[in-house]
Amino acid sequence: MTRTEAEDFIYKSYLKAAKFQDYNQKDSEKRKPELTKELIRAKAGTPCTVVTGSKGKGSVANMISQILQTKYKVGLMTSPHISDFCERFRINGKNISDDDFIKYISLIQPNIEKIDSEIPENICVSPMGIQALVGLEYFNSEQTDFNVFECGKGARFDDVNNVLHQYAVINSIFLEHTRELGSTLEAIAEDKAHVITGEQKCVYVAEQTDTVLAVIQKRAEKYNVPIKVYGKDFSARNVRFTNQGMCFDVHINDQTYTDIMIPLLGVHQAKNCALAMALCSDVLGDFDFNTVKQKLSELNWPGRMEVISKEPLIILDACINSASCTNVKDILKYLNINKITCVIGIPDDKDFAGVIREMNEISENIILTKSSNPHYVFTENQCKKMSEEGIKTIWTNSVEDAIEKAKQTQLPVVILGTTSVISEVKLFY
Repeated sequence: MTRTEAEDFIYKSYLKAAKFQDYNQKDSEKRKPELTKELIRAKAGTPCTVVTGSKGKGSVANMISQILQTKYKVGLMTSPHISDFCERFRINGKNISDDDFIKYISLIQPNIEKIDSEIPENICVSPMGIQALVGLEYFNSEQTDFNVFECGKGARFDDVNNVLHQYAVINSIFLEHTRELGSTLEAIAEDKAHVITGEQKCVYVAEQTDTVLAVIQKRAEKYNVPIKVYGKDFSARNVRFTNQGMCFDVHINDQTYTDIMIPLLGVHQAKNCALAMALCSDVLGDFDFNTVKQKLSELNWPGRMEVISKEPLIILDACINSASCTNVKDILKYLNINKITCVIGIPDDKDFAGVIREMNEISENIILTKSSNPHYVFTENQCKKMSEEGIKTIWTNSVEDAIEKAKQTQLPVVILGTTSVISEVKLFY
């Protein structure tokens, strides 16, 4: 088996079933996490947390891993990747090797193929379930002390949620993935709140609307699981921008940890860090704050308001919904940037229109683009839709073309898009 064949195997069952599925079906109708549950539960056992939410799941998961590395050997599974599929599986910050990736795909392949052969043609073995199994096999083989798993878009019908987890994290929840998860905020919150399974020692909850928090609290009470909530049990304070990133204090219970520095931009990243530290302070018990500060200062999380060029200034962010634009605009305001050229690469079925509307007020030019990933649909109909609203956009057929057109405007460039677009930008540079 080659590296490419190993990656293809993860999506083989999904692509086969997709031809027989209604694209508009809810996850509840087409995702079957019970198919891999027995296999996953058999491999799970190492202390673990599962992270869900609408935005910032990967950032928080990465921060948790970074902090816990001060004491433990930590396995981390996140998705999607930016440049290399092996980024999805890491131990103490190091990607799984190609050889190990192929090895563990080959190891689980017979079981996956057996399941796939016994299910209807419109049902698949979830790629997330296969990835969770790869992660567990790899982490078990390397004898990690603690594992961190990031859910996909939801939790209730996400195979990752079958990983036995003594802790759970729920980052901020807002309207997103409405086609798959539900059309209301309550429905989306209900789906993600299923990360609470009754096996948790504690669940850590980010800043939420009252509606979302009520859903989470109800689920926690049902299973008698304690929760700790941003603003009540922990918080980020004294948050300020610097040329190196964000500097802030974190307050947990009665303890305040001062002057934490992370090389990421945005008030939301300070809040993400407070969420991660709240969990880690309980897991570690007594943590060496100076060592934790040092590890956090070494964070590396590409594609999150990342400066990829200074002349001209080009900033890259994996933003695919209007709610995330507030963070982008706040950071630009700090940088004294009020007019930009905005490159947007978001599939037709995501919130491209919301992002365009939000960025229009500070954009002299809006250039729409697409990735070469065949699993995503980008069409020129996006331009037509925005034109009907009086918003002018330019269509391009490739990331490279979009970048070249953007540079010609001689304005700061902000590139926002789905991870396949972010990946192609990174490869271009």
